[in-house]
Amino acid sequence: MSPPEKARILIVEDEALIAQDIELIVRNAGYEVCGLASTGEESLLLAEKMQPDLILMDIVLRGEMDGVEAAEKIRERSDIPVIYLTAHADENTLRRAKFTQPLGYTLKPVDQKELITVIEMALYKHQMELKLKEREEWLSTILRSIGEGIIAADRQGNVSFMNPVAEKLTGWSKEESIGKPILSILHLVEESSGRLIRLSVADILNGKLGVPADGSILIVNYEDKVPVELKATVTRDNKGETSGLVLVLYDITERRRYEEKLRHNAIHDHLTELPNRSLFFDRLTMALARAQRETHRLAVLMLDLDEFKKVNDTFGHNTGDRLLQSVSNRLLQMFRKGDTMARLGGDEFILLLPEIPTIEVAKNVAERVILSFQKPFDVENRKIPITASIGIAVYPEDGNDADALVKNADIAMYRAKADGRNRFRLYRGEQREFLQA
Repeated sequence: MSPPEKARILIVEDEALIAQDIELIVRNAGYEVCGLASTGEESLLLAEKMQPDLILMDIVLRGEMDGVEAAEKIRERSDIPVIYLTAHADENTLRRAKFTQPLGYTLKPVDQKELITVIEMALYKHQMELKLKEREEWLSTILRSIGEGIIAADRQGNVSFMNPVAEKLTGWSKEESIGKPILSILHLVEESSGRLIRLSVADILNGKLGVPADGSILIVNYEDKVPVELKATVTRDNKGETSGLVLVLYDITERRRYEEKLRHNAIHDHLTELPNRSLFFDRLTMALARAQRETHRLAVLMLDLDEFKKVNDTFGHNTGDRLLQSVSNRLLQMFRKGDTMARLGGDEFILLLPEIPTIEVAKNVAERVILSFQKPFDVENRKIPITASIGIAVYPEDGNDADALVKNADIAMYRAKADGRNRFRLYRGEQREFLQA
């Protein structure tokens, strides 16, 4: 094993002749001697000034500070490895020396071959320790900075590590949780039922996490309930034996919001945020089933803006879009919560009145809509007048299913346009007679 290139060594020895012999051995081995100290106090000053790669420290030194105390202080201030030189020492001194974590010992009188071997092994071990610390710090930095909550525990389930995300999710700080049972800081409930989820360390170590299959979990802390996904991994030592476990908590709040937005966009019109054709037909189908069961009427009103194309041609499509938004806002303010106003596309809107006692109710609603359009719409600092034509189809008189009702309301709406626009018409049965308002 070849020594690192010009490793710098500080020699601390109070016997001058022995110090010279050690210096000669070290230099002949290809190392650099960066300083000689004869007392503990002097070794502190030189270690701080020279920052050597290794210190050869005599345990028994003249003065108030022996080599063990000096090594301990150097270790507190900087991470410089130490090899102890000793001819004899009592048991208590050796015990103290052990707690300073030296990288080696060698006996005096110093044997050249033995000293070089101890130095090479110490430098190699220190390099490996530095790499290990660097790797641990790198790994710790990653674990602290990643977006998932990480909780590590030993085989008994006692917490050994938590990253900041896990601290935030659980409501426990790392300092509070280290050494505590992982199950005492992790409070999970089923999202659907609110039932407490009781995890078992033994089950987790055996590969059984014990959470709902659909992953609907809430983690409860002192301030909030957060939807999470939970995964567990068993850690093993170099013999393959179970050494602990790692729990990973995925905060899925943003994913839930994104999924909800996708669901919303799939059934709503992107321009007006009204329900689209798909959602309207779904609600109409359910309303029809209820109307059939409870034997009451419902009505479908098809509304089309009159000569909307002129608005686009005159003011542009952006203004046309703003007008459609203004129309939808005005219409929404006129109906009950249980009613459904949807945009079918273009300038066509459709309204579901899911429960009406008489046909007159549908006629009154259509009349109110026609009257509301007498007031121009404020769009981009312009007052734009526009009217609407409305067709009405009523269950059960005008159709028994969704397609028939929408089709017949559409037929009645076109009859309103043909009769001069800005009015409504009722569809009537197979004879296709139309009743004028």
